[in-house]
Amino acid sequence: MKTARLLLLGMAALGLSLSEARSQESATVPPPPLPENAPTTPQNGATQHRHVKPGSVLADLTAKLGQTAEQQATVGSIIAGARTQMKAARADDTLSKEDRRAKMKQVIEASRVQIRAALTPEQQKTFDALPAPGQRQ
Repeated sequence: MKTARLLLLGMAALGLSLSEARSQESATVPPPPLPENAPTTPQNGATQHRHVKPGSVLADLTAKLGQTAEQQATVGSIIAGARTQMKAARADDTLSKEDRRAKMKQVIEASRVQIRAALTPEQQKTFDALPAPGQRQ
């Protein structure tokens, strides 16, 4: 009887230690990587957009549109101006969330119009086929 109790107690202790080891294993395993353009969703359900590195938008457009050096300079200054305006809108505490979002959309649309004007008709067709920022590809 005493042996059976010790055996039962030993098995229970072994089961607890195995379960704890498994929970620690699963806690250290990183989640699978997300696709490059996928937005992340935190626990509260809000969507976070990935941050775009400065210069990557211009490099991406240059690769897709085959821009000349003059076009790259023009488009680069348009993007830099838009980035400055977006930063100012984010920092403006007097704007409501909806007004800030509307201002950001306005800046994006205005910069797209300016970029489009700097392109050749053939490049404009390709540019128009590209998804707008915030749209899924």
